[in-house]
Amino acid sequence: MLVEDLDRLLEGLAPRALSEPWDTTGLLVGRRGTEVRRVLVALDLTEDVLVEAVTEGFQAVIAHHPLLFSPLKRVTDADRRGMLVSQLIAADVALFALHTNLDGAEGGLCDLVSHELGLIDPYPLVRAATGWKKLVGFIPAEAIERVSRAVFAAGAGEIGQYRGCSFEASGVGTFTPGPGAHPVLGRVGKAERTEEIRWEAVVSSSRVGAAVEAYLEAHPYEEPAFDVYPLEDVVSRGGQGRVAATRTSTSLLTLAETAAEVFGLAEVCYSGDPQRLLDRVAVVTGSGASLMEAAAGCADALVTGDLRYHDADRAADLGLALVVVPHDHLETWAMSRWTETLEAALATSRIEARFSLRGRSPWRKAHAVAHSPQPAARSNSVVERLFDLEEAGGEPAPRPLVGRVTDDDVPVFLLRTDGGSRGNPGPSAIGVILEDSEGVVVEELGACIGTATSNQAEYQALITGLETAIDRGVRRLRILADSELLVRQLRGEYRVKNAGLKELYLQARGLVQQFDRVEIRHVPREENQGADDLVNKALDGLL
Repeated sequence: MLVEDLDRLLEGLAPRALSEPWDTTGLLVGRRGTEVRRVLVALDLTEDVLVEAVTEGFQAVIAHHPLLFSPLKRVTDADRRGMLVSQLIAADVALFALHTNLDGAEGGLCDLVSHELGLIDPYPLVRAATGWKKLVGFIPAEAIERVSRAVFAAGAGEIGQYRGCSFEASGVGTFTPGPGAHPVLGRVGKAERTEEIRWEAVVSSSRVGAAVEAYLEAHPYEEPAFDVYPLEDVVSRGGQGRVAATRTSTSLLTLAETAAEVFGLAEVCYSGDPQRLLDRVAVVTGSGASLMEAAAGCADALVTGDLRYHDADRAADLGLALVVVPHDHLETWAMSRWTETLEAALATSRIEARFSLRGRSPWRKAHAVAHSPQPAARSNSVVERLFDLEEAGGEPAPRPLVGRVTDDDVPVFLLRTDGGSRGNPGPSAIGVILEDSEGVVVEELGACIGTATSNQAEYQALITGLETAIDRGVRRLRILADSELLVRQLRGEYRVKNAGLKELYLQARGLVQQFDRVEIRHVPREENQGADDLVNKALDGLL
């Protein structure tokens, strides 16, 4: 693979047409003919990242933030950017920038963050302009195939994953050849009418010249007629930010806690009523200040990486809640995850891609001299905040899931759940038993759920049980489950790495937040026999 081949591959993953007009993206430094065997990905090209690339044999660096954001008037070692460019050239290392085009691309950074937050069906917050023109030509029927093929080869007629897109309509053209003309049809000085086809196709602004040249070259007429129109089309699947639905109505506090948990932070900032229920959430991985009005028009909350103090007041005026994850942390996480996408795209070429471990934020923290730094806070996972993990008689002592105060006489219901699969994955079923505070069974359910893994079935059982308790107005709930994995994941002791389980985990987490108090406990299978029996009866067709 050459640098120019890598450039084409990156154009497919993050089209430059999605870049904001003020942005600088694509190949910034490097020779297009240089061979590429290893690719380094980083948030920024820093001195440390450049040393890593040169000393460890990388031929290309892909950075999210452009090094050359404003024009350089000189390239010398007198300033930082000039020195980095000089060193890139000397080491023959190519530098790419994928910035707003990667933010807004399908499968790009905004999509990755939306998915990690458990949001579904994302679409662009602000759709990107296509940058297209419309080429319209008038062609005799016998030449239509030759002309259209030539114009398509020049880059016209490409819409998303479709090629050769055009429209044709029959009509009549009129003309009178003048003195000195050499008409293909008709005679000099005589008015003519002939059947023609109006042919039109879109073409990117950068390819208009090549498309017009191909049209003129292939057209049989001496003076072919054509028009080029400006368009205001937008890309259907690409653009800045994302708007997506929550799986269940989720409070602002829950969304903020989820963001802290999934991105590995002790805390995140948010503004708005913590108990406000959210149905749609906007995501902007960089600075979302300029998109707040757009977000307020279609979402309840905005998750972004950079806002100023008074932006919270502005958001309140718009009726928009805010969750702010530190800019560098959010985009570093997203670029690291996107590197996996790049690895998959390069796999057939046997090109290695790696995320740089030497990139670092330019910001540092200082502590007051009179105070020593405090130990790092524990991760704000759902269960570390909600459950006391100290051993108490061999079992963790549960704490309230949601920190709301309730009367002591509020009854505590008991929920037993179990899920099982014969095949893993294979035919699966769930068992749910809900008992009131007196031990009386108020709901019992066993049902087949199709093909799933055992772990997926365990989560489906828990979700069904939680929904059942919510429907009955339960405010305090104690859960018994014989899946140690499920219990430990909810307590934050195990990370949820499986993508299929993560969606179910986030759905269960959102439901849990609707109670005043929830306790969860792992029990041996024999102590959960009733729910286990319901699973087996459902699989045996006895329910």
